[in-house]
Amino acid sequence: MRRQLVLSYGALLLAVLVSLAVPLVTISVDHNSQHLASDRLSDVTYLAKLAEPALRTEESAALRAALTRYEQVHGIHGAVIDADRRVVVTSDPTFRFFGSQALDATMPPPVGAEVPDIGDATRRALAGEQVGLDTRIWPWGPQWLVVAAPVGSGGEISGAVVTVSPTGDLRNDTWRDWMILAALAMVPLALCAFAAWRLAQWTLRPVGRLDTAAQEIAAGGYTVRVPGDAGPPELRHLVRVFNHMADTVTEALTRQRAFVAQASHQMRNPLTALLLRMESLEDEPLTDEGRTNHRLAVEEVERLRKMLEGLLALARVERDDDPVETVDAVDVARARVDGWLPLAGAREITLTLDADVPSAPVRSVVSGLGQVLDALIDNALKFGARTVTVRVTDGPRPQVHVVDDGPGLDAAARPRATERFWRASGTQNHEGHGLGLSIAAALTEASGGTLTLDPAPGGGLHATVELPGVA
Repeated sequence: MRRQLVLSYGALLLAVLVSLAVPLVTISVDHNSQHLASDRLSDVTYLAKLAEPALRTEESAALRAALTRYEQVHGIHGAVIDADRRVVVTSDPTFRFFGSQALDATMPPPVGAEVPDIGDATRRALAGEQVGLDTRIWPWGPQWLVVAAPVGSGGEISGAVVTVSPTGDLRNDTWRDWMILAALAMVPLALCAFAAWRLAQWTLRPVGRLDTAAQEIAAGGYTVRVPGDAGPPELRHLVRVFNHMADTVTEALTRQRAFVAQASHQMRNPLTALLLRMESLEDEPLTDEGRTNHRLAVEEVERLRKMLEGLLALARVERDDDPVETVDAVDVARARVDGWLPLAGAREITLTLDADVPSAPVRSVVSGLGQVLDALIDNALKFGARTVTVRVTDGPRPQVHVVDDGPGLDAAARPRATERFWRASGTQNHEGHGLGLSIAAALTEASGGTLTLDPAPGGGLHATVELPGVA
């Protein structure tokens, strides 16, 4: 956006400079062209006075000498043409003109500007007109300035004097003047670009700070606020509103997490006491129906207790205050596989560790990786897998894979598997409360990693835990 503002301001100033420069250079070209043409026309008028008696008496030696001397001094070719458009006298017999009857019959039309065309100027001069003042000499041409004046007396025109001047010096001077003008125009343009850059920077600094703060808040940095001491008043007001909104959201989120943690904590003790008392009833004489109801009640209270433990774990993770430590993913994976082997053996499930590296240091919240693997292995054992493999791969971001051959999850269910209390269809009768994968995802994110769920080759679920490595 800063670039667009600077380009807009620069384009506006450039348009203003162009609108001023075009008339200026046009006036400059007109002035220089008329000055040169006027100077040449005064010479041609003088030569016309010398040519009038020469054409009348056909004594052209003095006229030829004057034209030759004129060319030698000024480098300007001249010619006297009679009423029949024939060249009578020329300053240089080797110089070729185009446009007189004598030359038109013996030479082709001029190519480029090597041969000046004096035909139109000759016709106008023989008609009694002075020619040359209306010629505008631009840097790119014409290469010749043709000036002509009629020769005659008493209203009778007997011929014309034509001079042909090279315009290279004037065109080079015009190019130089234009370059100087362009260089001078660059000064205000550069100043405007600098001022526009500073203005855009001052205007957009709060926007950049808001963008950075919004990204940090989205990443979990709820204490980030934007300084409101820069930018225009409207953006300062926006910053204050943003900070107030961030305070409100942070306070509401803090109260929500505090409520979940406190409610779970306060309910855990009564539930534990209730569970103990219900278990003590087992020693009392009960009927068969009473024992069944007693067992179901104990199971429901135990399920509720585990749910509260899961909520407490989520509340702790979301507070984002757990320290991060360096652990060896291979050691953690080996320990968790060893811990689950007895249960896997009891269920006749093959649980193996596949570590192709001796070690894989990663950054994780304290005991986070172990809890994540517990949740993933528990799910694999719980939902009908016959083979579960835990594999560790090293790299800039080491990965721990848990692959099973169970029923897996379809494409619509995988994105929802980490939602709290979500249970796949057909698993409502399995033990659990739908918080395991939510806790695993939260712990992985708190460690700076990612948890992805993909279909395993041949069926089942392939869970990948990717964590930051240690340089």
